[in-house]
Amino acid sequence: MDDRNLTAVAEQAAATSRVKRNSIEGCTILYDDGHVAMGCRLEYDDASLDQNSVSNALAAGRVNGSYRPLRIGMYSPVEGWPVPAAIALAQVAECATTEVTFILSSGAGERKVITLSELLA
Repeated sequence: MDDRNLTAVAEQAAATSRVKRNSIEGCTILYDDGHVAMGCRLEYDDASLDQNSVSNALAAGRVNGSYRPLRIGMYSPVEGWPVPAAIALAQVAECATTEVTFILSSGAGERKVITLSELLA
């Protein structure tokens, strides 16, 4: 799956988001075993229960038996680029064995490619 497809599928996943305070958000993760998992943002009345799209896609990957993400496509219709939640970055760093690349899209047709190391800096 190429970068364009990763963000296009993330945009489809975002459509299933349940939001109360923020923009919709979707994520697609390509794992080293070839599996692809999707996730969306879920928000609740109690904000402490909110879930970000990257964490949801990581959980969906685990269900399929996938553990090591390679490339992560993320979509959210925001000004500029979507920013992965800090907890999501920590979760990706914990399970990745190589440098993970994020492909960010806000739906304007352009994508920004950035590594996990750059996001953590």
